Amino acid sequence: MDYDISEISKYIQIAKARHKEGNLHQANEIYKKLINQKIYTYDLLISYGLFNREIKNLKIAKNLFFLSIKKYPLNINSYILLAEILRKEKNINDALKILFAAKKIEKFNSEIDYNLSITFKTIKSFKEAIISIDSAINQKPYNQTYQILKADILVETFNNEKAKKLLHKLKLPKDSILFFQREILLSKIFINEKQYKLAEEVLLGLKKSFSKERTLYLNLSDLYFKNKELEKGILILNEGIKIFPKFIPLRFNLGIMYRNLGLIELSIKTHLEILLDDQFNANSYYELSTMYNFSNHNEQLKTLLNIEIGNLSQKEKIYFCYSKANAFHNNKDYKKSSYFLKIANEEKLKIQPSDIKRKLNTGEYFRNLKIDQNLNFEKVKDSNRYLFIVGMPRCGSTLLESILSLNPEVKDLGEVSFLEESLQKSDDLHEVKNLYEEKVMLINSKKKIFTDKNLFNFFYCPIIFQLFPNARIIHCIRNPLDNILSIYRTNFLNQSFSSSLNDISDLYLYHIELMKEYKSKFGSIIYSYDHEQVVQNPKETIHDLINWLDWEWSEEYLSPQKNKRSVFTASSAQVRKKINSYSSGFWKKYEDLLEPIINLFPTYN
Repeated sequence: MDYDISEISKYIQIAKARHKEGNLHQANEIYKKLINQKIYTYDLLISYGLFNREIKNLKIAKNLFFLSIKKYPLNINSYILLAEILRKEKNINDALKILFAAKKIEKFNSEIDYNLSITFKTIKSFKEAIISIDSAINQKPYNQTYQILKADILVETFNNEKAKKLLHKLKLPKDSILFFQREILLSKIFINEKQYKLAEEVLLGLKKSFSKERTLYLNLSDLYFKNKELEKGILILNEGIKIFPKFIPLRFNLGIMYRNLGLIELSIKTHLEILLDDQFNANSYYELSTMYNFSNHNEQLKTLLNIEIGNLSQKEKIYFCYSKANAFHNNKDYKKSSYFLKIANEEKLKIQPSDIKRKLNTGEYFRNLKIDQNLNFEKVKDSNRYLFIVGMPRCGSTLLESILSLNPEVKDLGEVSFLEESLQKSDDLHEVKNLYEEKVMLINSKKKIFTDKNLFNFFYCPIIFQLFPNARIIHCIRNPLDNILSIYRTNFLNQSFSSSLNDISDLYLYHIELMKEYKSKFGSIIYSYDHEQVVQNPKETIHDLINWLDWEWSEEYLSPQKNKRSVFTASSAQVRKKINSYSSGFWKKYEDLLEPIINLFPTYN
């Protein structure tokens, strides 16, 4: 049966009505019959495209929006809808191309600028995101949705005061979704400022009116994760999952919290359940590959190993390549593991170039810093004592902190950036000291000894020596080739040097040179902790460390796997095992991969 344009419009309305009623099959059949007539009205292409977008037939939706652009190139809405799908698929370059094509047609269109801003924000191009959203706001200064997005970008870039000022200007009905979004952003500001209690008050206040908003539970779980209140996080996640059982981000966060609490079997179970609903979930595959060999789940392993990486988004490609590398590593196929490791790290460097220069510049700045010797930081009897654990990532520092935190007087701070943040806020070293101690006291004011495991604090040894007379620095070292391999095999999100074997090696050698110099200057407060010696001869080496700290000896220090503390590093699964030397000398399995840097470490090869 042939339709004319007026009949097509009538049937589109019927299809929309069926869609609204929830009768998706009937709606789809009507749309398909109309499309088969090949009378492609703009309304038909957009309506059927939106329908397919909602039912997750994104390939069909994209084709319909592409066809709409071809047939009706001056209608901007098609460009925006297509760009939204491309953005969700992480196809950012094509999304930007589509939006810039739309901007050539309509230079001043606030919705194009708004969508450009969202797209730039997705790839953390915050400067461009601000320019685009400011353009949208200039065209429509009273659009509160635009104001919310600008505040969101400001929060992402830690411009907390500007964001607060903007958000407080907005007058929003308390039952509106924009009010919800504003309060979520305010809670993020409080988190940025480490005012966790205020953030919790805001989010729990929202819970009274917006208990059916799934992102509320996600934000609460993120808060509890950052504040290291994992038990609270697990409770709120389970509450959210009861309401939204198919919302994978909540379940994924639950798996992460289980792992960090040492509940490895529960974490594995959670991620395997995610794969039942989303068999190509790159994040869960990666998490599983770091703590499980798929020995009882051959189907999942087969799926992972057979995934073609060519058509994946960049992020998915990275995560699946790391996952494949880990799986082949577990199966002792080190050549294939090396192959996928190289791809994963090369892709990461495309997104985020190495930060090696910034790190080396930081080291040199503090190496050459002239500190006023007249500054008075006297030892205070019974004052807090800080143990700074420094070195390279994957040097055995998580095991070390687990050993030290078995002392009941110790509070493990983990990988906090308190010292770096304090130095960025002030040039006055007295103020830096006060800022640091205030941050520590916010976490725990009752303990007397604190372990700070920000490994790159080795840059600041002169500052530590000057500011904290009661402090001790424990330099954690490991066989450099094992250490470099372990860094390269780990998907670090905030250490982009870790994707280049040459840069890892350069930083390793630099840190050894720097620490040698600092040991000659400040030797009395620096202890060399050799991870290889600890795993080969734990009793003698750990006993020596405890003696150096002037602590009373306990056999408990030999069983750090029994420590119930939460662990937030890449070693959170490994540290639950007994002290072992399994990974010592593993670099030899990857000799071909490491060949370009092996000669830099002649003592070890």
